[in-house]
Amino acid sequence: MADARRATRARPGTPSRRTGAELLARLAVRLVVPGALVALWWWASTLPDLQLYVVSPPTAIDRFINDFLSSDPSRLFLGDAAHEDMLPSVRRALAGLAVAVVVGVVVGTALGISRLLSAMAQPLIHLGRSLPSPALLGVFFFVFGTGDEPKVLLIAFSIVWPILFNTVDGVRSIGEVRSQAAQVFRIPDRDVLFRIILPGASPKILAGIRTSLSLSLILMIISELQKSENGLGYRLVQSQRIFDYGGFWAVLVMLVVLGLVFNIAFTIVERRLLAWHRGATQQND
Repeated sequence: MADARRATRARPGTPSRRTGAELLARLAVRLVVPGALVALWWWASTLPDLQLYVVSPPTAIDRFINDFLSSDPSRLFLGDAAHEDMLPSVRRALAGLAVAVVVGVVVGTALGISRLLSAMAQPLIHLGRSLPSPALLGVFFFVFGTGDEPKVLLIAFSIVWPILFNTVDGVRSIGEVRSQAAQVFRIPDRDVLFRIILPGASPKILAGIRTSLSLSLILMIISELQKSENGLGYRLVQSQRIFDYGGFWAVLVMLVVLGLVFNIAFTIVERRLLAWHRGATQQND
């Protein structure tokens, strides 16, 4: 059956046209919901009661281009708002994500390997996960000051849980059979960790990182709503205070762009890292 499927996929001829049509169909399906949201946004901007607060999509995009983009290649085609607010926000989000990845993978691997350690740490982990991160913003400012450090640590604390739990689940999914086989062949513990456990758990680890990447943008904004001198969250607050709703919606457009860029970049990295996994899965099929 597998050979028949491969032969069917490998047949030359019209499949290229069908593939193009299928890609267009998939793209159209994926654009239905975003298109509906943009249409709803445009309609809301025409309502008399909302015109003051909701600008039209063309107005928001025009403001986004003027604020965040430029024609100067020496500035990487980024405008003043991008250098002053967007880049500091991205640095904080990526720094928080990096801390969360290191802590989540290291601690999750240890908990996945040791059942005893997992049982001992379980109450503390569930307590930390249940704490509302936005409510801890004042605590982080009180303990770590008002610079970038509390913002980065708040982002890391809030998004580490998907990585941690996925790492534990991924490590445990390796199973005792492979661990026993490694002991039989006297494979060193370091090779078992880096050649068997972590590669086998990597699909689930990367799935947790993908979830945390999306959450990092949300926590990035929350961490910048107070005691900040720059950042997209700071820009949102300032635009509301001076009733600059065009600037407010331009920041929202910037967040959408950042989300798309982060997702595309992560997808490329994930495909490269898991190329071996897809090949093994296809061979098994």
